Amino acid sequence: MWVVVAAKFWREIIIGFLAFLLAISLAVLNYKTGQLKEAEQKCQSKIQDIERKNLKALAEKQNQINKVSADYEKLRSEQNTKVETVTREVQKIVERPIYLNHCLDDDGVHQINSLIEAKRAS
Repeated sequence: MWVVVAAKFWREIIIGFLAFLLAISLAVLNYKTGQLKEAEQKCQSKIQDIERKNLKALAEKQNQINKVSADYEKLRSEQNTKVETVTREVQKIVERPIYLNHCLDDDGVHQINSLIEAKRAS
């Protein structure tokens, strides 16, 4: 009879010990889950910071590109204006009569010489 009572007592002790181990396991699991969530939040925060920095750097580079493009277009339009002015001036000179008795007036000689010099330079 003593053996039966001792067996029940050990059975209850083992069940209690297993319940205690289960409670400790759940507590450790909850603690580790909390740490995992905290680490994930920190990671997401760092990712957002990196994305923000990259977007800012991208915007700055795009502004630099836009500025260079605007400067290029401005220079190109100035060059086009200069070319148009020369072309129109040459057309006006050719359209007006500059030969009188096989002689050129001073203005015509000057313009022809400047065109000859420009042709040689290029």
